[in-house]
Amino acid sequence: MWTEGESVRDEKTGKAGTVVQVTGPAPFIYRIMVEMADGSPPVMIYRYGHQLRRVPPRVPPRPQVVQHPAERP
Repeated sequence: MWTEGESVRDEKTGKAGTVVQVTGPAPFIYRIMVEMADGSPPVMIYRYGHQLRRVPPRVPPRPQVVQHPAERP
């Protein structure tokens, strides 16, 4: 079961969104807010729980260590 505020990925469209409402009793229906890439207003979609997937956590890129040419072995 998903909770409000949780990040999910819609299996049908492949887009990521945020759960904004959960309606029940079972089967639960989830209202998902999907941000659009082109800057247009967000879209609300409705999905059942089995149509949603977890969004993998974002891992910040590792900082690169740049050595000065004189310090190289």
